[in-house]
Amino acid sequence: MLSTVIWLAPFAELAPLLAGQAAQVIEEIPSRPDTTVLNTASPVFGDPDTSSNAYIHEDWDYFAERLRNEFLALGEKKYRRGDYKSAVVDYYNFLYHFPDDELLPLVHYRIGRSYERLQEFGLAAEQYRIVRDESNADPRVKVVCLRQLARMDYETGDYQAVRSLPDIDDPYLLVLRGFASLTLEDWEQAGPLIRRAYGYYPARGQVLLDSLLTEIDRIPDLDYYRTWKRSTLGLLPGGGLFYLRQSGEGLGYAASVGTLGLSALWAEGWFRYLLGTSAGGLYVWSFRAASREMEAANQDRLDRHLAAIRQTFHLDMFWSFAHPAIY
Repeated sequence: MLSTVIWLAPFAELAPLLAGQAAQVIEEIPSRPDTTVLNTASPVFGDPDTSSNAYIHEDWDYFAERLRNEFLALGEKKYRRGDYKSAVVDYYNFLYHFPDDELLPLVHYRIGRSYERLQEFGLAAEQYRIVRDESNADPRVKVVCLRQLARMDYETGDYQAVRSLPDIDDPYLLVLRGFASLTLEDWEQAGPLIRRAYGYYPARGQVLLDSLLTEIDRIPDLDYYRTWKRSTLGLLPGGGLFYLRQSGEGLGYAASVGTLGLSALWAEGWFRYLLGTSAGGLYVWSFRAASREMEAANQDRLDRHLAAIRQTFHLDMFWSFAHPAIY
């Protein structure tokens, strides 16, 4: 299950949009109920000097704007105090009554965040996709929704989906793709992706990235067993296993091949052939066993190094910086 932690820092650039809109709509809502919603000077109330119904349209526009602002303000207030279910209701009321409003992408984003808090991650992803696929949405909101979708894919283990993200210079997406590549043991792609994000981070973040890149660059030069050494020593029965410090197994192969070979020299006829063939087959088997053991040992060293990297450098370390300068 995804962590219930909400990653706020990558979305810091939306704070002015959210705070500014909330402040604006709250200011526009009267502190006490206004009993004069309709203009009493309109023809409806019998003004003899007015023959137009323009006042009715003005009153209706005022009412609609007030309703719009109330939905936004109430949804925002409930969201901030943690009443996410009620906030979703108010946000959906806004979507229903104002389907063409310019703030729709931001409201979809807020609904998605609310669903995440409620651990309804599938519903949250639907909201983020709506914004991602909306061509006229504010680019800042689109990028933030794309980040959140990518983070959800990463947390659920869909690393291939993360790697196939659009190739844009967003530091969070670059680092996320780098971590996904590292998890899939594709460090040749992980390094360049993280280097591209380097310049967007403040000094403290760059220090962490330097350490991470150093560990990634060490991967090809780890103390691996070398194929040429294993192959050379493998010319002797069990020699490759001795190189891999598998002395017991290597000694067993050497003794078995030697015994069968010596026995074949003393035997005659078809029995000599059988013993010789067995000795040769066992010799080849020892060579292949050394190859398999070397691959497993090298993979174990790589896995331990990658595990140490993941333990030292977790994604939240780099997800905690805000970079409004990229916009």
